[in-house]
Order: sequence, then structure tokens, then C-alpha cells
Amino acid sequence: MSISWGTVVRPKTGQTVSGDTFVIAPFAPAGLQVCVIDGLGGGVEAARAAEAAAEVIRAHPGDDPTQLLQRSHHALHGTRGAVMALLTFDLPLRNVTYMGVGNIGVQVYSARSIKPISKNGIIGYRLPHLLKLAYSYNFGDTFVLYSDGVSSRLNLDATINLALSPQSLAERILQLHGKDNDDATVVVVRITE
Repeated sequence: MSISWGTVVRPKTGQTVSGDTFVIAPFAPAGLQVCVIDGLGGGVEAARAAEAAAEVIRAHPGDDPTQLLQRSHHALHGTRGAVMALLTFDLPLRNVTYMGVGNIGVQVYSARSIKPISKNGIIGYRLPHLLKLAYSYNFGDTFVLYSDGVSSRLNLDATINLALSPQSLAERILQLHGKDNDDATVVVVRITE
């Protein structure tokens, strides 16, 4: 089994710091957590909020997603808050769970019906009743998480070239669908035999 991923983070025009971040955290015995976090607003304070949530994920790889989002919620009290989405892969079983709060986008290219949805809310301010969705996936499926600095038109783009490597695909998605007036992050994950 082979896991490959690509990531790109770009601050909005005129800023040197992005309020977005991501975490890719393998965990024993054979799991992977992938998270995209968007601190509210932009600049240094948004980055501080996003990084506080990222530290929670990095410190507890493999923990239950509900606990991770609840811990992140507590860690973000006193910050601007953030929205985030978390994929947790059980690699040998080809299962993945999704949990999201706020407007992080997710697009899965698969023959299976994998349509994750997030709950409305803000980590650090208003944590909704969390919803954990579980799916089975096929080898070769491509998972894309992206912040709202990437247009949701991505979901309708039939020209996406899945033959690209995950890194090239992340860069291409940002090039085609990134918004200059917002921080933008794209994370692409592909698991093959």
C-alpha cells in the first residue's frame, strides 16, 4: 500500500502569513489523519488560532475525531476561532471517517458515493453537535480538502486531471480555483495498492 499527498498554502494577496494550516499525521499501527484548519479572518491572529488547533491534532494522532475537535474547541477559547475538517483513514480496512465544522470543502474522486458534509459552527466559539461520517474507499481514490479560499466550483470541474500526482493536482486546483482575496489551502491524498 502506498500513500501519497500534496499540499499548498497561499496567503491572501497583500499578506505574508496565511491564516490556514493543515496537518498530515500518520499513527500506529496503520492510520492517517488529514486535517485542514482555517483561522477566522486573516493574518497573524487567524494563523494563531489555526496553529492552536493543529497542535492538538499533532499531539494526539489517532485519537477519536470527536475528542480531537472538542479539545481543539477548548484550545481555541480566547482566539478568533477556526473552522476545520478531519479525515481519519484506517488503511488496512480501507475505511475513512470524516468530521467537519464550518466551511472547509471536501471533494472525493471515487466510484463509491463519498459525500462528506460539515456541521455549521466555529471551533472556539460555537461547537455544534458533532457528526462523524464513515465510508469505505477504493485504492486509487483521491481525497481533496480545501479552505474557502478555493472556490466551491471545484466540485463541478469535470476537467480535473486525476493522472496528476497529488502535489501537482493540489497546485493545479489552487491555480484554477484559488481566490486572491482569501487565504487558500489545498490538501490532496491518494492511497494506492
